[in-house]
Amino acid sequence: MTEQITDKLAPKLPAYIDFLYGDVYNDMDKSNLRDHKWSVQLRSLFQYQNLVNAAVREVKMNQRVLQMGATFGNELDQIAQRVGAYGCFDVIDINQHQVDRCLEKYGDMYPGMHFHCQDAAEFKTDAPYDVVILFLLLSELPNITKAKVINAAMRAVKDGGSVIFIDYHNPERYHPLRYLVRMYNRLYHPFVEKLWDRDIDTFAENRMDFVWRKSTYFGRMFQKVVATRKELLVDDKPRTPERPSFFVPEF
Repeated sequence: MTEQITDKLAPKLPAYIDFLYGDVYNDMDKSNLRDHKWSVQLRSLFQYQNLVNAAVREVKMNQRVLQMGATFGNELDQIAQRVGAYGCFDVIDINQHQVDRCLEKYGDMYPGMHFHCQDAAEFKTDAPYDVVILFLLLSELPNITKAKVINAAMRAVKDGGSVIFIDYHNPERYHPLRYLVRMYNRLYHPFVEKLWDRDIDTFAENRMDFVWRKSTYFGRMFQKVVATRKELLVDDKPRTPERPSFFVPEF
């Protein structure tokens, strides 16, 4: 029997969220507008479905999956469908308004999907997950919070399990949208460029306990990084080889 996430008092929102994003996440009308498929496609440079597919490929039916951050669009639908009715799909978000939006949007549509208002940077569990997903989340966090969230995600995955990071990346030097995107980010998403400067694995405290692989998309504009925890051997003692049944001892 696995331990369920217990909701506590809603965590306090960091000051930078209101300062940078205003009512985008607190106003339901603005949130619903960002949730529209065309808004999602524009903000992802029409790469949204490719990025969702990249995440879904790492999930198997009936797994225990945690997602940090309640995303816009239909990414949550596709992960929930992949997990199935007999799996577990927990979604946490620091903003109660976003949790309420998802509860209103999905209701009881997916029996295995549950929403909780929790701070990903402080997340702890006694029941590790098969997969932990961070979908376009790190690009909205300052570096200190990035490190906390990444390490919390890595602590939440079991041996042999994976943490999946889908996010922005430093595009090719001659990418036609490189400088336009940079200008937009500096105005509205100042933390995105931090992912241009550093690889995600450099934020991890125990990165040697994981096997890392990385893929990029759309001229390196986006990335998928998968960190799989190495499985530890229960018994490291050398074993005496078994003797065949026809063995005759020497006298």
